[in-house]
Order: sequence, then structure tokens, then C-alpha cells
Amino acid sequence: MRQILTFLMLTPFLALSQQSLATEQEALDVNGVSTMFGPAAMCWDFNDARYEVPKGSSKHSIFAHDLWIGGIDDGGQLRVANQTYNQSPGDYRPGPVSDSIYHNDADMGHWDRVWKIHKSEIDYHILNYTNPAYIIPDVIVFWPAHGDVSMGQSDMLAPFVDLNTNGIYEPFDGDYPDIKGDQAIYFIRNDVGSLDTTSLGLEIHMMIYAYRCDNYPDLNHTVFVNTTLFNRGSHNLEDVYIGTWTDMDLGYYTDDYIGCNVPLNLGYTFNGDTLDEGANGYGINPPAQGLVYLNSIMEKFVYYNNDFTNTGNPESDYDYYNYLRGIWKDNVPMTFGGDGHGSGNGATNNTCSYMFPDATDPSFPTEAWTDSSAGNTPADRRMLMSTGPMDLDIGDSYIFDYAFVFAWDSINGNSLPLLFQYTENIQDFYDGTLTMPCSNINTIHQHHILKDKKLIKIVDVIGREVQATENTPLFFIYEDGSVEKKIIIE
Repeated sequence: MRQILTFLMLTPFLALSQQSLATEQEALDVNGVSTMFGPAAMCWDFNDARYEVPKGSSKHSIFAHDLWIGGIDDGGQLRVANQTYNQSPGDYRPGPVSDSIYHNDADMGHWDRVWKIHKSEIDYHILNYTNPAYIIPDVIVFWPAHGDVSMGQSDMLAPFVDLNTNGIYEPFDGDYPDIKGDQAIYFIRNDVGSLDTTSLGLEIHMMIYAYRCDNYPDLNHTVFVNTTLFNRGSHNLEDVYIGTWTDMDLGYYTDDYIGCNVPLNLGYTFNGDTLDEGANGYGINPPAQGLVYLNSIMEKFVYYNNDFTNTGNPESDYDYYNYLRGIWKDNVPMTFGGDGHGSGNGATNNTCSYMFPDATDPSFPTEAWTDSSAGNTPADRRMLMSTGPMDLDIGDSYIFDYAFVFAWDSINGNSLPLLFQYTENIQDFYDGTLTMPCSNINTIHQHHILKDKKLIKIVDVIGREVQATENTPLFFIYEDGSVEKKIIIE
């Protein structure tokens, strides 16, 4: 288990009647990724990485992930919600925003859960809800469609399909959860239950989903996150930034570089050399892991050190908010080149919005700045992407969609070009301009030569082009676009 340098946030901690930190998570595991998400934590289980890709490999590309959000209220007060390694007191609690007297474990404890559901369960429900012998799954019966208005909760919470349009969730009359993907997990968080005096009043609905798509490795190794933020508080908010903090550990975690691709709204990590060492490493020609904003612009990309210098771990609400805006802890704006703070190889005094963009920053079109060109040694990396600023007034909501994209080009040795290609495909898929007809074949047949089709290439289960190999599941891709999943048995 890796060691984590943790710290306490310098915000007031009130033990009176506050909600406890959440404990629940579930595995999203329908496709080529197996990962843990829930109100408790995302991508890790409080000790170890739980973002396994490829599924079943015991290799992990992400250690931990969470949201950072900050803004200024209508009285000029800075308000921030954030989480890293689930340290106490922490800002997020399970469940919807309620009247303050109810934000305690007795009244809100039942919200510490995850609703995990398969599309196949919904399809079966649609066909069978009138069948007297059909037993509706609990996840459909107890879908959190409505809050308790007597407790100050919003009436309408989790999305559902309302067959008779009466605004009431009635699964026994055929209503069902409105999910995305082939499998989804859903949960609700708030930043009020901690009794932090600088909470934003946010209610955060999260739907994590994925598609099983054996013949498209880009989609089959992607996890989507649909986040809706509601301002249920008593303050209008302005200059709001929303960020995704991610501790990406690509296999062996001490030899990574990070970077970003500005036009793609992509942050990523890759190995510092061609060998990812150790039992936890990916080996020769390792993969790359990315996070892409799908419906928002990546306005800032920041890397900080795992120490307590001016370019190290945030220690106060102002530090978190500054990082969201591309400003260091000493209030110095990020500068292009070197360490981003005016020192190191290639350092300048020119302010910038993105660290390590290579040559993709439109403000510096002829200059390349990378983790390597800065003279950094590959190591344990953390990164923060953010979008903003924006207004989020009382009653307003904001939908924030992003995805984790994984690519492994074991032939050419550099997985970044493939990651960029996969990211473009995932963006086009999300936008509806690219279809990916999935051909999921559960039965593996004996290999036969098909003389009426021209074979274009053979790929393995994670999309790497390979030669035909005995006793190994492979995908045979033909000139007419057809794909066959086979195993050669000799």
C-alpha cells in the first residue's frame, strides 16, 4: 500500500449534530474497467487503488479522485467544498440538502448508499412490470426519485421515466430509473451536513456509467461521469470554479509524468520511460490514462507537489480556490515553463492557464512545455483540471460531464497518440456524431478461416494489434467492418 501525505483542512470543525463521513461504494464493472465509486470515495477504497484497467489484470491507473468547487457568495465570502483522501473533517456528506436540524446520522444515514443498476434490469422491467409473477428489483423500487419535502428536501431528485407524466415515481405502474450506459451507479452528496460555516449549499447528483463494447476498445475502457450541481443554499454564488482533482498512479506510481492537451480538454498521465516496473506495473510500453471534459472547457490545468511549499499541498480554503484559478499558494499566478512558478528549465514570467501542455496551448503556439522539458524526474503525480468562472444563483443547477479514457499502444511504445485519438472518438460519441455499434459476443467459437472476407487486423481485448495467438480471446476485424471474437484452439 502506498503512503499518503495527508493534512487537515483549516476550516471550522463542529461535532454537534453533523453527519458522519460516508462509507458506501459500489463497483462499476460492466466493461473493460472495474472501479469503485460512491458517496464515500471515488476510485479507491481508503487504502488502495480501485481503478483496475484492464479488468482482471490487477493493474490500476488511478489512485483517487474527487471534486473541488469554490466560489464567492453575495456577501463577498469565499465558500469552498473539496475532498482528496477522505480526511476528516471533509466537506461532503451523503444525501440531499435538508433543513439543518436533519443533517445528522439518525435522519440522513439511509442516504449513505449507492444505487447500482444494469440497463438489462430496466429492459426486463419495461417488458414485465404487469406480470404478476415478476418481482421488481429493490434498486428500481427504491430508486431515490423523490426527497422528503417535510425535511426541506427537494421533491424531485433522481431522474426517472414517468409513463403517465403525473410527476410521481410509480415503479409498479411501469416507471423506471432514467440511466445512461449499460450499467450505472448513482448517489447524492451535499456539502451542508458537515456544518462547515463556509459551505456552498450544494447538492451533488452523480451518475457514473459505462458501456460494454467488446469491439471498440476506446469505449470499452471508458468510464463516464454525469454530475449535476444544485445550489440549494441561501446565497447566490459568483466566480464559481469546478475542478476534478485526480491522483493518477499508472501502475508503479513513482515513475509518472502528467500533461494536458488543451484543444481536447484533456488531462493525462503517462509513464516516464518505456518500462513500468514492478509487480503493480504495466511492463514494457505502458498505457496512458486521461480525463476529458465533455461539455465544459478545461480553463486551468495545475500540477502541485506532495509537500507544503508554495507549490505544494493546499492547506486552506484560499489555497484550494487559488489552485482552481491557476494561482499558487503565495498568490503568484501560474507562469509558462519550468515549474510554473518562475523557476526551472525554460521558465518565463508569462502568466498561463495550463501546466505541461506540450505545444497545445494556443497562447504559446510555438513553444512546447512538458513535465520532461521542465527537468522533472518521473514521480508520484497529482493534477487538477477546472472550468469556470460561472454564476450559480440560488435554485440554479449546472451539469458537468467528463470521462476517464484509457489507451494502450504496446506496439509503438508511446500511448499518447492513441489516447488523443480515443479521446476524440469518445467526445464524438458523447456528442452523437460517432456511432459505435457494439458486438458483444459471449460465446467464444473455434477459429475458422473465412475465405469470403478480407482480414484487416487482429486486436486483443484491450485494443492492441497482435498476431493470432493460441488459446487467447482475440478480435478479428474485416474489410467490410464486421468483427468476430474468436479463440484459436490448436
